[in-house]
Amino acid sequence: MYDGTIFNIADPATLAFENDYYRIIYETLYAHFDGNTLLPHIDFDDFIQNNFNIAPEQLALNEQIKVQTVPISKTLYPFFLRYPVFSGLFRNITISSDIIIAHAEYMTGAKCSAANFISIKKTIDDWNRVRWTRDQNLAERQSGVSTLGTISERLLETALEGFIDNTNFFKNTNTEIQSYGDFVLMALPNNLWLSVKSNFARERLLASGFSTDIVGVGFFTDHNEFTSSARIRNFQKVGFLAMYIPDIPITEAQVNAGTSTYHMAINHFTASGLPLPVNINGKPFLRKLSDIPTDLGKLLAETNLKKRTTIGF
Repeated sequence: MYDGTIFNIADPATLAFENDYYRIIYETLYAHFDGNTLLPHIDFDDFIQNNFNIAPEQLALNEQIKVQTVPISKTLYPFFLRYPVFSGLFRNITISSDIIIAHAEYMTGAKCSAANFISIKKTIDDWNRVRWTRDQNLAERQSGVSTLGTISERLLETALEGFIDNTNFFKNTNTEIQSYGDFVLMALPNNLWLSVKSNFARERLLASGFSTDIVGVGFFTDHNEFTSSARIRNFQKVGFLAMYIPDIPITEAQVNAGTSTYHMAINHFTASGLPLPVNINGKPFLRKLSDIPTDLGKLLAETNLKKRTTIGF
């Protein structure tokens, strides 16, 4: 069970497999599933060393695999993408962002969208917090940081892609102006740009501003990036109208404290007796990440471009 939903991993005897590669892996992993939890409970290090008796030629039944040139965990990637629930059973394993997202979609029962990207991220974080029971080596740490950033940006992009009609809202694929932002919403007096980042804002987000209307979007973890009056002023100087920051716990510390980057930032201002920052339109500058679909939807609800403006956004 997860989040109130009961899941059933089918017995391999009841399935018709596409090929022997999937069948062999499925049967092997199913035999080690304890049937009680879908959270990580099989130690991958021990599993590979003592229980993984699949021959290289059997792994190579999948033509994508060159067994001699990749780590054993990567030989399972095609299988994990086809049966993502199994990827969540392992502790101490590095998994690609595609698999992690596929697993979260399986657990939440829906593809990532503007309606559920927050719950998808929560599910990913639930697994990430218990995936490792030993210290990671350097390669694992580096891979984890890269994967986390990729996941965050991909989730946000997937959520925003639901608005794409390539007329009123589109993704910026022009490499010559990629630094301006990632998405564009057609409006007056300036088009609204969206700059999507992962965990930290820092100078990477500032570089997106070019004195145009723009908003920052990301699963930012450090609320201090949004409490400095000088930093907020710099964001506003280059055209930022808002920062959409997560209103769900992202880090383990936030989970334990029952808070989020957004609430920590807001609490900083209220506890200090300071007014919350506003943009040039007098609207809140710091906003809940979960509100961005609604805010964009309100703008796009005005179908007449001559009447659609960022004034008041």
